[in-house]
Amino acid sequence: MTHATTSLPVHASTELDIFDADQRTRVAAAAGIAATTPALNPRTLDILSRIEDAKRGMPAEVGSFLGHLGRLISAHGDADAVLGFALRALAKPPTPCPEYSWCTETGDHDEHTGGTIWATCPDAYGNPVLAVGLIDWGKGVKVGLLDLDLAPVEARAKVAELRTHLDHVERLIVLAEQGSTAPAADIEHARAGQ
Repeated sequence: MTHATTSLPVHASTELDIFDADQRTRVAAAAGIAATTPALNPRTLDILSRIEDAKRGMPAEVGSFLGHLGRLISAHGDADAVLGFALRALAKPPTPCPEYSWCTETGDHDEHTGGTIWATCPDAYGNPVLAVGLIDWGKGVKVGLLDLDLAPVEARAKVAELRTHLDHVERLIVLAEQGSTAPAADIEHARAGQ
């Protein structure tokens, strides 16, 4: 970086305070800028200066926090990114949905979406199966099941169909356990799903 001192704010001396975790030292301004990685832009230098000013007269805990923030900015080189992260971390948490306890949306919203649950057994490829969740996109609460948005009564009917299907699966498992000793009528009965 050539002629780095031309972008520095006006100082009364040719020295720059460099804050170290252990001590404050004074070094020549050009050497101080060259020692920082990445190079600090004028806005970042201004913010670091403001942080140092703000630490004066503060309780030790606040000064320590501001010092840590200054070190993060110096290391990162982008004051706006570090300050944005800090402000988001300190911000008031978003308000939960006042309408539905299951809604995962926060703040002001009109469409309500709940978390999705899956069957505890994945398919052969490790993918989750049988996703189910609650939604309300302005037409009442629906159950998202089998890629359908179902009214609760419709969802109950689908669950009954799934239970019947699982009963048929149980019958097939019993036949598999019996092997070739199962009577042909039992096999046809299981295939028919009766």
